[in-house]
Amino acid sequence: MDITQAENIRQLRATILTTVYDNHRKQHSRLRLVQLAGVLETLFFDIALNDLVTVLQDLKERRYLEFKENKDRWTHRVNIGEIQITPKGRDLVERAPGCADPGVDFD
Repeated sequence: MDITQAENIRQLRATILTTVYDNHRKQHSRLRLVQLAGVLETLFFDIALNDLVTVLQDLKERRYLEFKENKDRWTHRVNIGEIQITPKGRDLVERAPGCADPGVDFD
């Protein structure tokens, strides 16, 4: 992975967290994978669904997001729904004192 790709992933993580955070603050329904992909496309992120799934799984491992994940055993397609931000994710987006992650670039 080159440095540009790594930087883009850090920015993508921040954009996803901000999008889910804004959705939460507005008390809208929880996002689904395809909805999130559409929002990211309007923000000029060109990302395949499989790559988006990988980034979402990473954010879940970091405990910034929670979601339901179903994998079709025949097609191996992953479906993600009910995406929500965790308190740790909200603290990161709000840049609370002591909450920083070099893997997420909000700037």
